[in-house]
Amino acid sequence: MARFNRATWRPVINRTANGRTAQLGLVLHVQAGNSSPFGWFNNAESEASSDFWVSKSGVIEQYVDTGSDRAWAQAAGNRTYASVETEGYPSEALTDAQIEGVAQIYAWGARLWGWPLRVVDSTTEPGLTFHGIGGRAWGGHPDCPGEIRKSQRARIIARAAELLDTPTAPPVTPPPSYPSWPGRYLSLRSPYLRGDDVRQWQQRMRDRGWRIDVDGVLGPATAAVIRAFQLDKHLDVDGVLGPATWSAAWTAPIT
Repeated sequence: MARFNRATWRPVINRTANGRTAQLGLVLHVQAGNSSPFGWFNNAESEASSDFWVSKSGVIEQYVDTGSDRAWAQAAGNRTYASVETEGYPSEALTDAQIEGVAQIYAWGARLWGWPLRVVDSTTEPGLTFHGIGGRAWGGHPDCPGEIRKSQRARIIARAAELLDTPTAPPVTPPPSYPSWPGRYLSLRSPYLRGDDVRQWQQRMRDRGWRIDVDGVLGPATAAVIRAFQLDKHLDVDGVLGPATWSAAWTAPIT
């Protein structure tokens, strides 16, 4: 069981046993309230919970077994990220004690699962992300945890690095913009695509360890790699180099 020894263990009924499928990192939330949310998280009618809560004074509570169970904090993001609620409101900054508490949680996750020491604005990239980035798929909370607390994530990661005595990772470089190919998606009934955009994607895939020719031709051989990559990353397996497959070459974890 993955229980943080600096947290008070307060298991709740709102959880999905053995529902975690990956450990990409931690999602920062704001409680929009004060005092422990344990009662709310242990109420079946609320249909809500999180992995952790950190009070303004630095008290840490853990509500689910982060190693296996899924909390109900960020909808589609619950399977792959842990979650931490922070006491207070979006208009308030995290206290120094809260930054310390969240950093301790993050350092613990980095030791157990290799959470990288970096801030990300992503729903797929490993690191310290935030609730609002997930949009409707993550419950539709664009103001969570608020601009002030979002900007404090760098301090959290810096403190986690101190706790681990490890350098922080470089910031994540966003993927290049998807090329404008209206009507030019690969189809076995259409002419093959050629050009620098195809070559760029092929090179990225080779850099990630895939066996692929970097020839700028999106023909049957590259289409086969696309299908294998889509299957590996749980995308629609259609052999089409569409926007999701293009972006995943830069953002999906390397497995």
